[in-house]
Amino acid sequence: MSESTPHAGNGMRSEESRDGASRELTIRQGGAASVSADRVTIRQGVAGRVQAGRLRVTQGSIALAAAEKARIVAGGVGALAADHAVLEQTAVSVIAARRTVEMDQSASAVVLAGSVRARDSVIGLLITPRIEGESIRVLMGPRAALAFGAGLGLALGLLRLWGRRR
Repeated sequence: MSESTPHAGNGMRSEESRDGASRELTIRQGGAASVSADRVTIRQGVAGRVQAGRLRVTQGSIALAAAEKARIVAGGVGALAADHAVLEQTAVSVIAARRTVEMDQSASAVVLAGSVRARDSVIGLLITPRIEGESIRVLMGPRAALAFGAGLGLALGLLRLWGRRR
């Protein structure tokens, strides 16, 4: 099934199979609200939602992406779900990967993955059984996040009780 909602004058090119489904979709210096294809390539473009077997983004951004394999170079993604993700000089808010996440000079607020390989990267909250790399800065692991959440919950609960007494 192919789905695309392009913006006017977007530089979008699509190759379709015999059944009408998009096999390959390329966006260059344009945008689309929603795209779905076997292979999606975005170069200096934007997309709201992307569903792909293979996703490749260069100097582009996506709000929500789901792919089997994703490679993002010098881009930004709101949320990414993938089997395998490679990020190079990229910022992603949330990444969930069944297998691996590879990060090179990238940043993410939350990473959940089977394994993470990173170099010169920053991760806010990391949940993984295996991590390797160099110059990685992890702000919180699972234990620190749990302690932070418990402390914040307690503080907010006390503030609420104190507010009721006034």
